[in-house]
Order: sequence, then structure tokens, then C-alpha cells
Amino acid sequence: MRSSRFVLAVALVVLSLATPRAQTRSFELTTASIADIQAAVDAGKLTYEGLVGLYLKRIDAYDKKGPRLNAIITVNPRALEIARELDAERKAKGRRGPLHGIPMVAKDNIDTADLPTTGGNEVFAGNRPAIDATVIEKLRQAGAIIIAKTNMDEMAQSVRGFSTVGGQILNPYNLAKNPGGSSGGTGVAIAASFATVGLATETGVSIRSPASNNALVGVVPSRGLVSRAGVLPISFTQDRVGVHAKTTADAAVVLSVIRGFDADDLATAESLEQQVAELTALPANSLRGVRVGVLRDLFRKDQEAAAGNALIEKQLALLTANGAIVIDGLSTGTDLVGLMPSLRVNSYELRSSFDSYLKRRGPARPVQSFAELFNSGKWLKGGVLEARFNDTMKAGDLTTNTEYQARLLNQKMMRQQLISLMDRYGVAALVYPMKSLGAPAVGASDDGLRDNNLVSTAGMPAIVVPAGWDAEGLPLALEIMGRPFSDATLLKIAHGYELASHNRLSPKAVPPLAGETIQY
Repeated sequence: MRSSRFVLAVALVVLSLATPRAQTRSFELTTASIADIQAAVDAGKLTYEGLVGLYLKRIDAYDKKGPRLNAIITVNPRALEIARELDAERKAKGRRGPLHGIPMVAKDNIDTADLPTTGGNEVFAGNRPAIDATVIEKLRQAGAIIIAKTNMDEMAQSVRGFSTVGGQILNPYNLAKNPGGSSGGTGVAIAASFATVGLATETGVSIRSPASNNALVGVVPSRGLVSRAGVLPISFTQDRVGVHAKTTADAAVVLSVIRGFDADDLATAESLEQQVAELTALPANSLRGVRVGVLRDLFRKDQEAAAGNALIEKQLALLTANGAIVIDGLSTGTDLVGLMPSLRVNSYELRSSFDSYLKRRGPARPVQSFAELFNSGKWLKGGVLEARFNDTMKAGDLTTNTEYQARLLNQKMMRQQLISLMDRYGVAALVYPMKSLGAPAVGASDDGLRDNNLVSTAGMPAIVVPAGWDAEGLPLALEIMGRPFSDATLLKIAHGYELASHNRLSPKAVPPLAGETIQY
């Protein structure tokens, strides 16, 4: 009898060892990707309504309380209701796609018919546009939830993170440091996990600078790939709508939804002539065999930049170690850092761009023209905004403004010079530091050591990816620039580098709250 019991016990032990245990998965809100969210929903451990509730708790705890990040201007009062509807739709019909039920934020210069779009300016406070911006319409159709509108530099005219409507945005990695701008609210909101992904805009550095300062992936798509219709503008030449995300894969999902032709933005007609590959096809070994050039023109030679440059040198070695063919020493033969300010046309185009936008805004718009806004005096005085407002009022007829026309020509020449450089060396992209220094103090403006606007003035696509940390523990980023409409290639390179580097860390000022971790 004892013998048979012993044999049975041994058999049970052997059976238990041979039977694989169910793998436990962990969902962490502060690091969750779009794929992580959908997996938890599919497993029955999370609902979209519950997800929105978790994000709203973080906004309540950290935006106007606690560290008071000030990243949010307006919270969508229907966010939970919309999420509940999307839960029911998923059960009845399945998901619309990967963005179904995903909470997003949008910079407050992107029109939302159900929420005010202020541009950070008091004249527009409380004023709702007649219709959604094209990108918002596409996101809603894909099932995304616009959970909130984000704070920004007023009228997107600076990089300090301040507006008269929303106040000063704070950097969650160091509350005494600049969050970047003008899309600082979106950058901080995603870094602080107030939403999964966010929409930002750029005319100079406004997607890339906050992405760098907040350890995010920042995507500036090719000009013409994404519609700008319904976006409070600065420059019809330089404006672009892009994405802030914690991963390249998440950014690619959003970009794949918002891309495409729009009759309300004729710049997108160019995308009809281009063959842009599938944006979300991101293999893990995407660095293998890809040729990238190191654009040495954007490595500042100041002693102050030495540590930041050294960090980027390590990232170049990492690219090589993971299969990329890195071609060093590329140069345009031009003082790019010194030349960039003379390429900008935003001050010239502001007035005419703004007047065109107002027509779409609808009859309830708070002003009828840029001149009316200017003459009201209800805008932030001092600094970049005042200078550009004054400049655009003096610009006159752009068709006869010779300085403006010369700048447009110089932009075209610079774009061709960069493309020719890539062609000459047979590289798919150029890499360099987005910044050579971490964020400055709150209220200070970034300078050439911290920001470069080359891709905006030359009209090139680019992606920034976290590259590590400076001596103060502030994030820095690697920037990857490509030819127009090479967005899919850039996403692959960024994805491969991200997987190899794992440089992103969550900010300590906004730790996880109760209920944000789910084991299943």
C-alpha cells in the first residue's frame, strides 16, 4: 500500500514538473503601450472605461495637485461615457482597430468641436470650433478617445511652456526645468501618463524639443503626409502635426491613422504622388544593414556641449553594434547652426495663415481676423510672441516681399542639399543630437545648444528617440532625419534603436497610483 502511494506521489510530482505553468502577465499603466492595453482588455482584465478612469485619477492627482504639472487645459467631461460606449461596441462588433478605446490628448491648437480650442490665448478661451480638425476626425473614427486638451506656449510662439490660459507647464523629470515647447503640455501629459499617446504640432522645434525634454518618441512627419486643416496655424510652409508617444510602435499606429490626403489642406496632395510604405511594420532587427550618416554639422563644438556630444557618440556605437552601417563625418559644408535662423518664414506667414484658419472655425469665432486679435492687445506681451506678432503685421504682401521669397528659396536649396548629401553617401537617414544640453530652467528659452530647427525649415521628416541622461539626470535625444516621405524607414530605424537602447525611464515626480498595476 505504501509502495503504491509512493509511486503515485512521484508520478504527481513528475506530472507537475512537466505541465507548463500559465504565464503571468503584468499591466503597468505608466509603461503600458497600445498593444499592452488591448491585450489586457482582450483578457477581460481591463475595460476602456476603467482605463480612462485611471488616467483621469492621474490628471487629478498630478496636474492641478501634487507637483501641479499644469499640462492640461481642458478635460473632456464625456470621456468616461465615450469609453463606455466603445466597450459596448467592442463586445457587440469587435474593435475598429488598434486605437479603439485608446485615450489620447491633443494640443490645444487642434480643433475639437466638443471642446474649446484656445491656443493658450484668452480671446479663444471657452470658444468651440464649428468642426473637428481633420486629424481629430480620423482619430475619432478609429475609436480613439480625446481625453483632454493640453497646455502650450501661447499661440505656439515660444518654447518656454507658458500661456495666459494654462499658466506654466512643469517638467516631471525636474520641476525646476523647462518642459520644452510649444507642445510642452502634450509632452508632459504623455511622460506623466495622463494618456497613452498625444498629438503635437511643430513649426520650429515644437514636437522634438518637448519629446527630448520628456524622454519621449517625437515624430515630425513629412510635410504633406498629415493634414493641418483645423489647426491654429503659424506658417503654411513650416507647420506640421505629429505625435508624442512612449514607443515608436505607438507613434506609428497613430501616424498610420492620421496620414493621408485632405482636400482642406492642399499640401497633402503631394502625398498622393508618393509611395509611403506601411508605417506599422516594425521588425525587431530593423537596424541590420541600414546605412545611416552622422551629420557632424549639428554637433556643437562649444565646451558646454561636450558631455551631450559624448552621450550621442555612445549611441552611434550602439547603432553599429546592432547591425547598422554608420557612415561618419558627413557635412554639408555649411554653418547649419548659424544659418538656421535665416531660413524661418513663420513670422512672415502668420497673419495670412491665421486669417485662412478663421474661415474654417465658423461664425462663432471670437475674432474675424488676425488684425483684430493683434489690435485687441489680449495676448502675451514680451518675448517671442510679441516680436513675431509685430513682424507679421509689417510683412505686407508676401508675393512682393523679397526677403520672404529669398528665405523660401533658401529653404528649398537646403532641402536639396540634405537630400544630395544622403544620396552621395548612400544613407537612408542622418543622425545627430537633437540637443547638446538638457532642459534649461523654467522660464528660460532654449538656445542653439538645446534646439535645432533644421528639419522644420528644410521640410524634412524626423524622429527623436530618448538617448540617455545628462549629469543632472535630464533626458537627451538622438534625432533621425530622412528624405521626404521616408517616414516608414525612419520609424524602422527609430524602433530598432529603441529596442537596443532602452533609454526611457518614467519620471519619479508622478509615481504609480493604487490600482494601476494588473496581474493576469
